[in-house]
Amino acid sequence: MRKTLAIASITFLQGFRTQTFRIVGMLFVAIMAMTYALRVLSVGHKEMMLRSFGLSIMEISSLLLIIFGCVSSFYRERETRLQAIHLTYVSSFDHVLGRLLGNCLLIGAYTIFATIGCALVLWHEGAWSWVFIVGAWSIFLKLCIICAFCSLFANLFGSPVFASLMTVFIYFAAEYASYPLEMIRRSSTVVPQSISRLVYHLLPNFDKIDLKYSAIHGESVAVMLLVEITLYTLLYMAIVFIPSWRVFARHEH
Repeated sequence: MRKTLAIASITFLQGFRTQTFRIVGMLFVAIMAMTYALRVLSVGHKEMMLRSFGLSIMEISSLLLIIFGCVSSFYRERETRLQAIHLTYVSSFDHVLGRLLGNCLLIGAYTIFATIGCALVLWHEGAWSWVFIVGAWSIFLKLCIICAFCSLFANLFGSPVFASLMTVFIYFAAEYASYPLEMIRRSSTVVPQSISRLVYHLLPNFDKIDLKYSAIHGESVAVMLLVEITLYTLLYMAIVFIPSWRVFARHEH
């Protein structure tokens, strides 16, 4: 476990010090400042508008950090032969798990900074609600699953562009997988419901994890629900981690 945490800390520090982290952070600040300036246009719904934009910007910018930061760091480590050096001291299991934990820690740190920034704006405008933290936590859980897929695709494909595209595809597929299933339930289509249901359950169920809308409307969330979605995220990450580790172990380094 010590070796896993060592790789995780290296991955986290490398990601934290990169220019990508700072650029994504500045992008978040710029869009949030624009949202703050346009708050007067949302007559009667200023609080909901600020919470909605804050969480949405947080999620999109975190996804950009994964695509341009986490994916590129994996290939950069391989090209500079740092990966081969690490594998002389740690096993492939420790390396893959350490990188996954390091990327999750990086996204967690970014989410904390973004949440603090949003909280200051919301507090200033009288729109703060503790449920906002719950919404940020659900975003973090979703992005941890995306980090697991990012690790899988980085180990599977030799092209960083293709790995990034597949990561984005999984994100949007999981985000909107529930809509086709709902359409099939309401009307007959050429796609059998069993196939649509199978695809929905194979993909991460972001519609069950995502609590942004509860946070936007200031609705309370049961503690048991938070425990359930957290356990679901950990289980799904473990399922994705296994093929990622096996693929990496078979590569020649």
